[in-house]
Amino acid sequence: MLVDPAYTSQTCHACTHVDPKNRKSQAVFACTVCGHQDHADVNAAKNILNAAGHAVSGRGDLGTGRSVKRQPPATRTRPGRSPRAARTAGIPVP
Repeated sequence: MLVDPAYTSQTCHACTHVDPKNRKSQAVFACTVCGHQDHADVNAAKNILNAAGHAVSGRGDLGTGRSVKRQPPATRTRPGRSPRAARTAGIPVP
């Protein structure tokens, strides 16, 4: 999953305030609004992790209420053939 890293190093993980002044130096992050302090890379990593947890899945939804395990679609046999005949012909049957 890809997350756009833009502004993650300037965004406060605690209050989500975005400001270039939050990044005091290469290593120091200090929010100008709530005062949250952290290592700048750790703060950015927390923001990326949070964004990845809220990303939309390939199915177009958040996948809530569904199992993450997905079964392949069931194979069908040709009309008039029994599942046993299909099995002996090498066709997978559920």
